[in-house]
Amino acid sequence: MRVDNERGMVLLLVLVMVALLSALLSDFAFSTLIDLRLTEPFRDTTRAEYLARGGITAGRMILQTDRNGYDAKNDPHELWSIGVQDYPLAEGAISIKIDDLDARLSLNSLVDQQGNPNPVFRDRFIRLAEELALDNPNALADALIDWLDPDHDVNPEGAEDATYSAYDPPYEATDGPLRSIYELALIQGFDSETVKRIRPFVSSFGGGKLNINTASPELLRSWDAETGAAIDELLDRRKEGPFKSLNDLRDTLGVETFTALNRNLDLRVVSSYYLIDSQGQVNNGTRRMQAIVAKTNDQLLWQKVN
Repeated sequence: MRVDNERGMVLLLVLVMVALLSALLSDFAFSTLIDLRLTEPFRDTTRAEYLARGGITAGRMILQTDRNGYDAKNDPHELWSIGVQDYPLAEGAISIKIDDLDARLSLNSLVDQQGNPNPVFRDRFIRLAEELALDNPNALADALIDWLDPDHDVNPEGAEDATYSAYDPPYEATDGPLRSIYELALIQGFDSETVKRIRPFVSSFGGGKLNINTASPELLRSWDAETGAAIDELLDRRKEGPFKSLNDLRDTLGVETFTALNRNLDLRVVSSYYLIDSQGQVNNGTRRMQAIVAKTNDQLLWQKVN
């Protein structure tokens, strides 16, 4: 009888231990599942970032294949302007968009290499601001030039360190070229709405020349004060196909109008600077990467990961 009791106690003890181990294993499995679920977004986001980085590389390769002597949008020979939308890749998808920055106004050109205001580009900026119905274009131009030039002299409606040091938090003007278009938000007068409206038309990179095939109507009308009426003729001709040389533009506008529009010899039919916008997505993980490249030597000038 005693032996049976001992056997019963041992059996009960074994059952209790099995129950405890089962509970521990169940809790461990549940914790492992929770940890796995928590790491999945990080894993997918990391994979999406590598897809986005690959998109930047693919965009640069596409630009290097472009050798037809002109750059234009929506042209069958311009692979870079077509882009890629939600292309399936591995277990995710990638989207690539390439924008021509020589179709925009180079803001750093408002100050020349000696640090002096450039009146030609200042006037172009003001006319563009007027085209976009921005508030007080002259004040915007003065503040932008003060931000760019190396001196501390304040333009009539501009701002220098004394203004920005009173902000919360305080900061100083860079007194040098814009490193990114997002820097505009730091400059007096460039509130969020102003930056949003002007950003598609301006760039912090570029050689100061304008591609007539890709420039917007607003910027073309701002390029020269005396030839605005001829821009409609240019735009109508552009609908038929891109200008493959400046001679095509001269033949369209006539020698006198063409000479006036190109008086500073800063019109082109090709572009050198491009913005590549790449987005990778894997499940719920998303990463976006932007890069600015110089096409001529495939040089990476700026890069940002979102």
